Amino acid sequence: MRRNVALLVTSVLVSLTIAELVLRAFHPAWVIPYPPVCYWPQLYERWDPHGYRLHPARRLEDYYPPARPRRIAIHANAEGFRSAHDFAGDDARPHVVVLGDSMVFGSGVEEGERFTERLEAMEPGWRVDNMGMVAYGTDLMLRALETVPVAPPPDVVVFAIFSHDVYRVMPEATGVGFPLPRYALRDGELVTVPYPARPAWTRLRLVEGARYVRWRYGGASYAVNAAILDRFRALADERRFVPAIVFLPARRERWDDRVRRRWLAFEAARRAVAYLDLSDAVHAAGGEALYIPDDAHWDARGHEVVAEALRPFLANLLR
Repeated sequence: MRRNVALLVTSVLVSLTIAELVLRAFHPAWVIPYPPVCYWPQLYERWDPHGYRLHPARRLEDYYPPARPRRIAIHANAEGFRSAHDFAGDDARPHVVVLGDSMVFGSGVEEGERFTERLEAMEPGWRVDNMGMVAYGTDLMLRALETVPVAPPPDVVVFAIFSHDVYRVMPEATGVGFPLPRYALRDGELVTVPYPARPAWTRLRLVEGARYVRWRYGGASYAVNAAILDRFRALADERRFVPAIVFLPARRERWDDRVRRRWLAFEAARRAVAYLDLSDAVHAAGGEALYIPDDAHWDARGHEVVAEALRPFLANLLR
């Protein structure tokens, strides 16, 4: 009996060691470096109020997409977001603010090709401010909404949520590579905690993989996101803007993407928040043909389709 137990334990340890070595050889994309290192320091700086931002008030450039890079001009405003104008100013037009990740930021397209700028061109009577940032999750969108000064106050605020944004609330997530202030739940309430220290055993690939599966495919991310949506709804009541959630579809939808967009639709309805799923509009207009080749982001035509779909949705909210 003791010999069999010893053989079993040895076999398990050997198998785990082999699995760990194989994972280290393949460098899976879900591995998060520790300590965090910014991937693009020429573009971004740490900014604790909402994690990070572009180097403010600068003209920058990016080369995107990685497979076939082309030069993309990046104008950073005074608040450190990609915009030709600052967010403060005297403007009496109905005001829409859109928060999101790189889909909203417009990775791979020029600023004027983004759906926010196209919306404003379609409706010159609106002011549409783009507060998208690469690798934002819903937590950093909320932090930006709470801390970035925008004047005059918005009439409508849109959380534009890509499927990945939901699990980017995991404690070890770094966005573009910074030790971010994180949200945790204490007695059902959001509290800010420092970026976690990660002892050596937590950086084993097997442990990191299990953590990734838990936050991406398990239920760990939903409670935090529900609390974020609660605060979004409360801010809307406090600041008197109309809240909205828009789901941004992936190039190829997976089963977990469908789960998240159904969950978002349910949570929006539960909070009486306007909701628009762009999946049907994007796929009806061309689907994968609206994305940059070999990339996850919309091309210029994709942004145009999104603007056309958002136009009646926002017009109804601005009445």
